Amino acid sequence: MTIVLGGQDAVIEQARRQIEDLVPVYAVLDYTNAQIIKRELLLARVSLLGPEYFQELIATHKLHTSEATSIPDLSATELQFHPNNLVPSEALRQKHLHLEHISTITEKFGGKIVDISTRNVIVELSAKPSRVSSFIQLLHPFGILEIARSGMMALPRTPLDGNNVEDEEPIDAADIVDASQLPPG
Repeated sequence: MTIVLGGQDAVIEQARRQIEDLVPVYAVLDYTNAQIIKRELLLARVSLLGPEYFQELIATHKLHTSEATSIPDLSATELQFHPNNLVPSEALRQKHLHLEHISTITEKFGGKIVDISTRNVIVELSAKPSRVSSFIQLLHPFGILEIARSGMMALPRTPLDGNNVEDEEPIDAADIVDASQLPPG
């Protein structure tokens, strides 16, 4: 589990000790001054019909659950291109166009599409937290239906010690194992 703390050193040290005292905790590692690799996992369900379809569904849901709200007023142009007012072939072209754009954005960010249905698509992305936030901003115009973010995970970078070549002991020919002399299996 990755926990990010900010504050005075004494407060952070107290939190570290309290976490160490928990029974299921094996170790607490402090990466404050270490170079780390940060990643976050995102799963997002994005509408292929456009955001206006989703807004209408939300307004209808609120109306049926007796929450006080008004159905959003759509202009004549928005009504003309609303998914319910398109002929089926034009709606299919719009879905295909949205899917193509979502696929392109997802590929550019290094993500992938993990599920496609007639009305939405689920995308997966693993990246730095700032990159995940940027990806979400680019998906907003398509209409995000659901989103799940893992939170930040971190591991320290592995140092490369290329300068210590002379410190290594030379390999003796007697230490090399001959694979033909090993037992089968």
